[in-house]
Amino acid sequence: MKNKTQQFLKDTGAEVPIVCGPMYPGSNPELIAAVSEAGGFGVVQPVALTSLYGHDFREGLQLIKKLTKKPFGVNFTIFGGANQKYHDQMKEWMEISIEEGVKYFLTSLGKPTEIVKIAHQNGIKVYHDVPNKKVALAMRDTGVDGINCINWRGGGQTGIQSAEKFMEELHDIGIPLICAGGIGNATDFQKALDMGYAGVQLGTRFLATHECKVTDGYKQAIVDSTEDDIVWTNKIAGNNSSMIKTDDIMKGGLRTGPIISYMLTKKKLKKYARMYLMSRGLKRYNKAAFDDSVKFWQAGKGVGNITSVESVADVLKAFSSVNV
Repeated sequence: MKNKTQQFLKDTGAEVPIVCGPMYPGSNPELIAAVSEAGGFGVVQPVALTSLYGHDFREGLQLIKKLTKKPFGVNFTIFGGANQKYHDQMKEWMEISIEEGVKYFLTSLGKPTEIVKIAHQNGIKVYHDVPNKKVALAMRDTGVDGINCINWRGGGQTGIQSAEKFMEELHDIGIPLICAGGIGNATDFQKALDMGYAGVQLGTRFLATHECKVTDGYKQAIVDSTEDDIVWTNKIAGNNSSMIKTDDIMKGGLRTGPIISYMLTKKKLKKYARMYLMSRGLKRYNKAAFDDSVKFWQAGKGVGNITSVESVADVLKAFSSVNV
């Protein structure tokens, strides 16, 4: 699988096959730039960049380019026709990304057929988040260049199966596979590469860095937590989100009420239910990002192997000791 790792490094321009996954909160431009500068690959979360950290999208990309000359990517979440305003905004962000020279898109949800077409016309690689084999094969058929395998150990909107099962089912898919979820230290990284993954995506590990602008309380909670402190709730986005167990998370239970639960079972209503839940979730994340009294903290099971808040450079240095 080393050739797939080399393909991933070629696709991204990174030196080490480690992605800082898009996060809300957490994807401030200083963090994205620091990861790329240290040899990894930062990916912008546009809503975090603009709504949470207050940057004009183009100016935010330009700020990252001032902080590092190395490449970075942009994430686009596809909501279909459920929110035309967001769809139009995403199209504008994509056009700006192309104009600013971004050469890597990470797409989530939906079907990225049109994005792939536009991206490839502009020399841009596209990787897509997937939860299982069925979706992975469908996304390959759209022409994506790689697959982001979201496993059940990840933070935020987590997956439904193990990293091992992904590799068992997709080892012969023919394009690079990225292990997304549960990577807390260099040992976890090595295990993922040994399984056959081309690289890994980290979220929680990069939240607990000096360059990340979430609160010190959030960072310390990641350091102090174990795997047993991670719970799943569908009240954030309609599917399971992986969170640190706190009183704020447990209040009112971990599952949606009967009306939203019903909507989530209906194809025509599901996307509206998810949009509603995600809009509420963003408001809570906004508070948690800057206020330690709001303990609404996303994290994955990799917390068990995160023992300190470090600089991005030190995190990448430790990971770089692994035999790629």
